Amino acid sequence: MTRPIDPEIKRVTVTLPKHQLDALQAIAQQEDVSVAWLVRKAVDKLLRQGPAAPLTNYRSEGKARP
Repeated sequence: MTRPIDPEIKRVTVTLPKHQLDALQAIAQQEDVSVAWLVRKAVDKLLRQGPAAPLTNYRSEGKARP
């Protein structure tokens, strides 16, 4: 059975270091949720904080992008 596709929902692909994916999978298993659900919740939290959210980017850290 296929879920109907909501035109307001878009699929994205992210690349994570293995240690981050491993940690997310462990949390997901412990909480009985999917990794996708955890990522959506993290994005929701970041967006609720708004533009004042304390983010660090590569330029402000003086690091080269990977």
